[in-house]
Amino acid sequence: MRGGPFRLANLIPLFLLVLCLILALHEKSAAQERAHREPPPTPGPMLAQGTITLDTPEFTLDLVSSSQTVAALKPKVAPEFDFTPGDLLVERSKDGYYHLGDLNLRVRTGDSGAWKNYSTAVVRKPVVALSTSGTTLAAADLSPTLRADIPLQISRTWAVEAGKLVLRFVLENKTQENVQVGALGIPMVFNNVLNDRSLEEAHTKCSFYDPYIGEDAGYLQVTRLNGHSPALLVVPDGKTPFEACGPILSKGRPSSRGPEPIFTDPTPRWVTFEGFYDWMVHTQAFAENEWKNAEQWNPPTSLTLAPGESKTHGLKFVVAEHRVRPTHLRQRGNHRQQHLHAAERRGAGNGAELLAHQVFVIGV
Repeated sequence: MRGGPFRLANLIPLFLLVLCLILALHEKSAAQERAHREPPPTPGPMLAQGTITLDTPEFTLDLVSSSQTVAALKPKVAPEFDFTPGDLLVERSKDGYYHLGDLNLRVRTGDSGAWKNYSTAVVRKPVVALSTSGTTLAAADLSPTLRADIPLQISRTWAVEAGKLVLRFVLENKTQENVQVGALGIPMVFNNVLNDRSLEEAHTKCSFYDPYIGEDAGYLQVTRLNGHSPALLVVPDGKTPFEACGPILSKGRPSSRGPEPIFTDPTPRWVTFEGFYDWMVHTQAFAENEWKNAEQWNPPTSLTLAPGESKTHGLKFVVAEHRVRPTHLRQRGNHRQQHLHAAERRGAGNGAELLAHQVFVIGV
């Protein structure tokens, strides 16, 4: 009997694994039943104006006309694959669903007082298309899809620079007082939604993504579930540090302390969907509220804009055409991080961009 508790402890991981498999099988069966019962989804109002297709050297980019958010992002080296959940666009075309190109903010006027939440996804209204020229593919004034009391004028552009797709937001203080941005998150919406999919379908259509919360050298790596080329790297454009990876919670979760959590998505989180996340440029408003009892990965920051002052934040999307070599990544990880930080100190461009060439061009 002396070894009894030890043997029992060894069985706990196996028990948990079996339990997860049972739950997954149950969910799959329930999903199949729902698929037979539920009518096909109908398009939401945001699709009333259709979509537009834009061409870049590395991607075919489809934007929803009314919102100028991404409907599909297909690499030209694998045109049958979409990094975003474009196959779910119709059912995700209602208010509250996030898409690549949306924006979340917590803002206040002055240097104290309560934070207010703003999101382009909560109540969608058609944005105002702006004129474009040069390298700009599409541009929009986001005012209609944000609450009228927001003290910022926010515009968004999609552009191609040096052959790379770039997403940018310009925030301008339109008031006569200082405006503080305590949280700014750019939702990273890629197709990690395995809900209601067969293994074969998930293997073909879905991705998983991993963040490196490295501030100015941060990046997000999006890898196809089947491991095939290409992979996608999301890296900072200009001064857009990856300060934190903020979860976009499921609808219906209990409210936590602080401002009402409006940054939620109706897509149910479970073992087949880990959720979407914000690339968080500033986090002070979260560190003061929901996250105040947790140790922060990076020092929380905020942005203060004087009257009439503006600030631009952006992300760049880089195709990495070679297959990921996990063994190489493990063996070279420490050396690579040292190299990236050294490159940053030397001013040799964006360290995360160097990663696209150093990590993924190590061969198949």
